[in-house]
Amino acid sequence: MDLAERGRLVIVDDEPVILNLLTSIFEDDPWTIVACSDGSSAVAAMESGGVDVLLTDKNLPDLSGLELIRHARRIQPDSQSIVLTGYASLDTVLAAMQLEAFDYIVKPPKDIFDVRRKVGQAFEKIALGRENQRLLVSLQERNEELEVALEELREVQAELIQSEKLAGLGTLAAGIAHEISSPLFGVMGLAEAIIEEQRRDLVEGYAHEIVDYSRQIKEIVLQLSGYSRSANSEYHTTVELPRVIEEATRLVVRSLGFDPAAVSIDVGAGPLDFAQDWHRGSFGMEAGHAADLLVQARTSEVQQVFVNLVKNAVEAALERHGDSRAGRVVVSVGRSDRWVWAAVQDNGNGIPEELQKAIFDPFFTTKPPGRGTGLGLNIVYRILTKYRGTIQVESRLKEGTTFTVRFPTEPAAA
Repeated sequence: MDLAERGRLVIVDDEPVILNLLTSIFEDDPWTIVACSDGSSAVAAMESGGVDVLLTDKNLPDLSGLELIRHARRIQPDSQSIVLTGYASLDTVLAAMQLEAFDYIVKPPKDIFDVRRKVGQAFEKIALGRENQRLLVSLQERNEELEVALEELREVQAELIQSEKLAGLGTLAAGIAHEISSPLFGVMGLAEAIIEEQRRDLVEGYAHEIVDYSRQIKEIVLQLSGYSRSANSEYHTTVELPRVIEEATRLVVRSLGFDPAAVSIDVGAGPLDFAQDWHRGSFGMEAGHAADLLVQARTSEVQQVFVNLVKNAVEAALERHGDSRAGRVVVSVGRSDRWVWAAVQDNGNGIPEELQKAIFDPFFTTKPPGRGTGLGLNIVYRILTKYRGTIQVESRLKEGTTFTVRFPTEPAAA
């Protein structure tokens, strides 16, 4: 409702002269004026037509002006009231304040236009309050729309991350199949030997070897299936960053046929011997190495970050050095006051300086057609941004590239 045109002013006073005077000063105003000589008729008028501003005498023959204020608030909660009183006592002021009256005026007023001004201010206050309420409702509706849009964006991002992950599984799976073939042939050969073998001690030895080979195959399959799992099925948890880096590096090295001896992982307490521990279930990391290198995140998303970064590093090293052992990949992990960080370094060809600003853009790739989606580093950037992390690149031509990622030590809200 436009208060400037349709506002309703109810004036109540049992003295006809005062009532007529008050009514006359608002003749040129656009509001609807209702004049009442007692409280009962004022209540009836407010019940039937509403009220925006109540201008009432404090002392009436039936109801007091303060009681009328209560009725006005009941009928229209945001209505404003101005009290007229012949005695400006402290009690009157306090009573009006308790009822949240807009103002009070001592009658007869010295300046009749002061009454008009205060009534106008009361209407302005109502109009401002209603506009604020309208804006608040509009803001709430907009927030709800943004929440829906944000949820849709999250779903699209999750699908994009999963799609990029599955797109890379073809390359990984080919290398994994080759990695599985070796223990699988061992299992088959030993199983065939058991059929012909009569000595029990040899059969038991063959059986133990079959179990060892089977565990290797199981580990490889679990790594591949764990990488392909959607992050939506996981909760935020405490992730040991070195452990995830181990698993990601093992998966990439297996899939691309990179020499394990050309890879090293340094967790601050000294480098881990990647090649020596290659055939074990883990790299023999001491608990103290990873105690302070914890990240609050989804494990599969952190794993995807390092699968992408290590895969890029290995491919860069292979592109420059081929299958020779001259290619190197070094992963370092550490902690500062504000960050848990990891750096993935290769000695590949490097990235030209003019391209370094674009490498995190979606669909940008320096790889030949068919060898990259252009989403890997963009996905890494999105995941790190989600957890309030950062990523930086340093690269020199013919020397190599280092990607450094940082996760805050204070976790983000889930």
